[in-house]
Amino acid sequence: MLDEIIKKIVQEEVSKQLAQLNHEKPEPANEKLLTAEEACDYLRCSRPTLHRWKKEGIVPHVRIGANIRYRESDLKKLSN
Repeated sequence: MLDEIIKKIVQEEVSKQLAQLNHEKPEPANEKLLTAEEACDYLRCSRPTLHRWKKEGIVPHVRIGANIRYRESDLKKLSN
């Protein structure tokens, strides 16, 4: 009985992790990633505004280790 419960929990967790991996898209080699400063210049906004937009999900971002970057293509979509 306990073995079955553990097996089910592990299977569910593995399924969640696989689903998450399948939804991640690799970065195209030519995709330009911008720093917060560059993104602010591009969007003509302040850093606090960019941070707020990021937290609200308005501006998509990419986390690379401890660093946050913004795809130039995502910013183009927002500015059009």
